Amino acid sequence: MNRAEVLEVAARQRAGPEEADDEAIAAENTSVGGRALTEVELNTQYTSYDFFEILKVVRDPEHPDYSLQDLGVIRHRGITVAYRDAQFRYADATVTFTPTVPHCHLSPHIALCCHERLGRYLPLETKWKLTILLAPGSHKEEAALNKQINDKERVCAAMQNPALLKEIMKCTGDEVCQL
Repeated sequence: MNRAEVLEVAARQRAGPEEADDEAIAAENTSVGGRALTEVELNTQYTSYDFFEILKVVRDPEHPDYSLQDLGVIRHRGITVAYRDAQFRYADATVTFTPTVPHCHLSPHIALCCHERLGRYLPLETKWKLTILLAPGSHKEEAALNKQINDKERVCAAMQNPALLKEIMKCTGDEVCQL
């Protein structure tokens, strides 16, 4: 894809209903024990907005001049956080991303970048159950890839591959991802 095609795809990805107020989305997509967080809790706990802030700067592996947010791969509405207890010790987080094309061969790479970046920045005092998914209907091999990118053993094995880890760090390193 050339630059014009990349920008066109990104514009199509962003088309549709405008993103609402970030705080409203965070309140809507973050819960504890099935209830919405209070205003104080929203200001002190990791919310879907915080996840989005961590991930939006990750560089696209195929087009490193653009972030996942620039291309519409990561969207705030595709992230949910649910704390399982009132002490915020256990939480489930789901990140849904949309590859730029339905046959994107770098979807597993994007998921590994998300795993790495979140693993680096999420607080250790909370036990996170992280699920990264392709948006429904966004990829030809969606079911197989969802299974692959959420298999802990495969993720660990991939992160131990020096060549792959080097490529992931090109997309997630602090020198290229300015918060």
